[in-house]
Amino acid sequence: MAVSRKIALNTSEQSGNQLRIYEVNPIIFYSGEADEINIELLEFNHGELIIKSLSTAILKVKELFMEDEVFTIKWKQNTKGLRITLPDELTNDGTRENCTLKIKF
Repeated sequence: MAVSRKIALNTSEQSGNQLRIYEVNPIIFYSGEADEINIELLEFNHGELIIKSLSTAILKVKELFMEDEVFTIKWKQNTKGLRITLPDELTNDGTRENCTLKIKF
């Protein structure tokens, strides 16, 4: 089971904007392709995800995308993990059960 922890930081008291950062332990599985793994998020919402287990010490990510979706996924990776920014249009509003991200390495 995936576990997530939401951290909401108020970035501006005047504007009321919040920075949404989630630390997740998603289901990560080998896709069958030589250079690809999939990440299945059972809980998701727009904002930033940090996956500590996918740091540059584990593997070097070359590409990250959602198959059959038009969303642009922004990401960056360093020694502390893989940070993924999910688009505002992607929400867990009951219309989709999960979100699967594909990673090429």
